[in-house]
Amino acid sequence: MPSHSQASSPVPLPAPHASPGNRPQVLDPEALLNFAGKDLEFLRKLIEVFLAESPGLLSVIRSGIAELKPEPVERSAHTLRNALAKFGARRASEAALEIELRAREARLEDAARLFLILEGEVAAACNALSEFLRQPESEASRR
Repeated sequence: MPSHSQASSPVPLPAPHASPGNRPQVLDPEALLNFAGKDLEFLRKLIEVFLAESPGLLSVIRSGIAELKPEPVERSAHTLRNALAKFGARRASEAALEIELRAREARLEDAARLFLILEGEVAAACNALSEFLRQPESEASRR
């Protein structure tokens, strides 16, 4: 295990993909639909659960970083990362992975900066997921 004094090299976050209108693509529509076996009703329920639970996971990560408690940070970042990856939110998932790895190595001293990145990426993913929920099912299935 690396010592706490070693310089860490951050995991680079993937560049946003361009989508129509020059807005970065936050979600991978194909991954999103494949996650629930193309069952839109089930997918909508999964999104609702994620939107309800993600603020609590972020809160655990935030307080764990502030209190230098790696175990709850690692657990919550792992849970968040898996859900984000399944929804195709690659940038948010990568940000959660970076925090998860630091927590696993008990290197949380400078993780507050990483948390700000994670928080922004999760907010973007949640906005995109909420937008998906607002679409009529016929439009969502064409993604």
